[in-house]
Amino acid sequence: MMNSKQKIIFPVVVVLVLIAVSAFILKQRAGHAGHFPDDMPAFDYSTEDKTKTTPSGFLPTQMESPALFEAWSKNAPLMGECLGIVVTPPTAQDDLAITGLSKIVRATFGEVLNTQNKWTVVDYKTKYGEIRRVYVEYSTDRTQSLARKVQHYTMLVTGKVRDIHLDKELNDNPTDQEIQNLSADGTVVATARSVQVNFANGDEINYVEKNGKVHSFIASHLGKYYRCSDADSEKMACSCN
Repeated sequence: MMNSKQKIIFPVVVVLVLIAVSAFILKQRAGHAGHFPDDMPAFDYSTEDKTKTTPSGFLPTQMESPALFEAWSKNAPLMGECLGIVVTPPTAQDDLAITGLSKIVRATFGEVLNTQNKWTVVDYKTKYGEIRRVYVEYSTDRTQSLARKVQHYTMLVTGKVRDIHLDKELNDNPTDQEIQNLSADGTVVATARSVQVNFANGDEINYVEKNGKVHSFIASHLGKYYRCSDADSEKMACSCN
């Protein structure tokens, strides 16, 4: 039998537990701010070109987008001045894929040694209209046993994300097929990836690709950096530091 004091304490404890559980559930539903890299591009799912999920070029040719080609043609020599390197100007016929960007700096940077993903993103829509994100982080340290780690989220209209639980076996070092399977039942609405390109002379270019085209990049040489954002639009803006 409970005494009078216990009769008062017991329901209070029950209420506090219920409040804590409710708060936890509400927090889960509300989501949290996703911890994504600073160079992650923003997506507008209502206007993005959702058909391009594979690389289609750094910039289009002059014929495809004269304004964009003009913006790049203006910034290419400025990159040479900033970094103190020889830059081969792009021509009107060039389809400036990332291989083209590597080509115009080859005189100083040398040949491409290797490329390495730093992170990748696939955003997809489920049959219920929910937007989800498959985010994969890659280790750039080849001595680490954890080569890549995958995370799965629901993208909320508030701008926050909600975690989708994955077993540890899938979280750590998943296969390509296991990663693809996460979005297999949906329709891809956006893709992005960050890539590091290493050159023979010790220089590097880090670029972010958005929906198949390079969205931003940083070229570095002897402690100098040339950064360009919105490289997939005529709003392309670059800086030297």
